[in-house]
Amino acid sequence: MRAQLIGNGLLTARVAEPLAAVLAALQMQGANCEALLVRNDAGWQEILQLCDRRQLTLPLAMRRSKGLPAWVQERLRRNLADTAERFVRVRATYREASAALDAAGVQQLVLKGFAQAPEYVTAPQFRMQGDIDFYTPKSHARAAFEALVAIGYGSAGPEEDYEDADHSPTLIRFREWRWNGNRFDPEMPLALEVHHCLWNAAVSLIELPETEVFWKRRISRKIGGLSFCSLDPVDHLGYFALHILREVLLGRDLLHHALELATFLHLRADDAAFWKVWQAQHSERLRRMQAIPLALAGAAFSSRMPDAVREQIERLPADQKRWIEMCGGDLLTGARVRNRDGRLLQWMLADSPAERRKILWRAVSPGVIATPARVNSWLDHPAAAKPRKPRRFWRYPAYLAGRVSLNGAAVLRFFVNGLAVLVSSFMLRRHATHQ
Repeated sequence: MRAQLIGNGLLTARVAEPLAAVLAALQMQGANCEALLVRNDAGWQEILQLCDRRQLTLPLAMRRSKGLPAWVQERLRRNLADTAERFVRVRATYREASAALDAAGVQQLVLKGFAQAPEYVTAPQFRMQGDIDFYTPKSHARAAFEALVAIGYGSAGPEEDYEDADHSPTLIRFREWRWNGNRFDPEMPLALEVHHCLWNAAVSLIELPETEVFWKRRISRKIGGLSFCSLDPVDHLGYFALHILREVLLGRDLLHHALELATFLHLRADDAAFWKVWQAQHSERLRRMQAIPLALAGAAFSSRMPDAVREQIERLPADQKRWIEMCGGDLLTGARVRNRDGRLLQWMLADSPAERRKILWRAVSPGVIATPARVNSWLDHPAAAKPRKPRRFWRYPAYLAGRVSLNGAAVLRFFVNGLAVLVSSFMLRRHATHQ
């Protein structure tokens, strides 16, 4: 893959041509569908599989379908219809789970999911939702978990797998269901998660205690036939931007979340009153943390940019602005496997030498090594990709060899990019000093 401009030239990324074509069609301003419209049936199959994996199918379906092959239009209509039907299950699942929590005396609010409508997504029935995220203070998290287990949910994994997570083990109600190849299947079981923190300092090594007051400012809302509690609009933006920042630091897929954040920026660009409250309600440090994902999302999807956000981005330190320019596009689009550029940003954001040493170790270490049984379960899962798989005897050695190769390449890129960003930002500061 070669480096190219995305977001109408606002960001650089090493991105494959099919994804570049999808991104061009999803721009908030200057959207261009030409690279999609010239594709043959095989090319469209590749595009749809890509969009399914990156959770971009529904946003693409919501765009104008004029000029698309009839079978593609039908497929997108079916995906929207399946998601709307699935929302009926989401609604029923939320009501049952929320009632169980209320009966146990556990106050809660909803994060993401249908709470993203109508400013991050058009409507809740047109947003793919695989789980419902509840938040309750940590002191109530165990009671919440037990209340959901009492109505038939079971843990999807051992508790030790969630020691550093923001939530208790994922809960699912096990029943007869088979993967049928449809990622939008209305019958697919819905998981539940009980979150006990809005920012995990133990994982990020960055303290943001201000997020703890978000709970006190929660509000009641009604949408899509549901009544629920959610974060205050300004805190909702803060939490969602920080959620994306966390995904950036960990190098995870966040493109669909960035699109939702860009949608919010675009719709709220002229709402001076909202941004005035944002500046008053969130500290300079908290706004500075949000500025990085806001800058990435706005640039990747060419959203309009509120003046308050633009000013906040301009006040970022030189090394962080250079990181956005040099590394942000690759990480946002998932252009590199095992990309450690997020760790580089985390190192810049850390407050103490001790935290930076921990981050440096995390950047060079291979992470958790899966067991042979876990590797086999990945490859044998019915939803796994279907390329030719090695014999069971060779699977684990092949996995270990791949980890060594990928980790070595990622570590090398980490140090090369780190040196390039630091030298470049130093030269910029020096130039500014002499002007």
